[in-house]
Amino acid sequence: MAVTVAYESLHALRERAKEEVGKVVVGQGHAVELLLVAAIARGHVLLEGPPGTAKTLLGRATAYVLGANFNRVQFTPDTNPTELVGENITRAGETKFVQGTIFTNVLLADEINRTPPRTQSALLEAMAERAVTVEGRVHRLPDPFLVIATQNPYEQEGVFPLPESNLDRFLFKIYIDYCDIESEVEMLRLPHTGVTPDMLGEIQPLVGIVGLDKARLELDATEVPEEVARLVVGIVRRTRELPGVMLGASSRAAIHLMSATKAHACLEGRSAVTVDDALEMAPYVLTHRLICEDDGTTPEEVLRMAMESPLI
Repeated sequence: MAVTVAYESLHALRERAKEEVGKVVVGQGHAVELLLVAAIARGHVLLEGPPGTAKTLLGRATAYVLGANFNRVQFTPDTNPTELVGENITRAGETKFVQGTIFTNVLLADEINRTPPRTQSALLEAMAERAVTVEGRVHRLPDPFLVIATQNPYEQEGVFPLPESNLDRFLFKIYIDYCDIESEVEMLRLPHTGVTPDMLGEIQPLVGIVGLDKARLELDATEVPEEVARLVVGIVRRTRELPGVMLGASSRAAIHLMSATKAHACLEGRSAVTVDDALEMAPYVLTHRLICEDDGTTPEEVLRMAMESPLI
């Protein structure tokens, strides 16, 4: 991978990252911002959208920008947990642990809903613990460790939807939709080999491991006014009480929302979070965690009401 280029500030990093990813993925600048927020906030991301919206390419390009070690796993119905976490192999009487694909800084988990629950659980356990256990021994994953998973909600056969409890492991769920007409026209101007943009090699790494550590120190030092902390908790608690809700947001959701709020403020170039930061991040952090009754109530409606009247 190319030498990492230093950035002056997190705000400058955000704009540079959109430029670099824009070399291969057009019209998804906001998704790039959210992926940067997740990387700084130590969170994992689920990208969902129809086929052909460059979800995989977006994940790969973001990994290049982060300048960290990168692996990709293409999930299929016969992908087994050993391929992910690794296994102990005995040769000539000596047992050695062979690492699986998951031992990397950025893992692109492609089509996560096309692999069975046992394999999904192996990945999601590693996401939560940042370690894997094989035959009673714990093996720590590299730091940082970020999973960018993709799924196609329109698949009908050979699909294993993620349970709601597993969705709670993801900081963000981002819907990648078709881009606007101007972006699609611009897309046709990109150099292609067949149907795939061939400029990934031109993407400049901007962060690197040291840069991520520095960014996370900035996040940890970000000031959280009392009113913002109470707003975050108030929104989360309100989702548990509204009519039509079977299961509201968890305490983990409140922690995730605050982490995302702080990372968003950092990328805006501010040392303190605001109410607007929390309100902007809330839909990406909370909506996929809400379970509604079968009465027509939607998670989006629940969150809207919670944001309008939080329990402060």
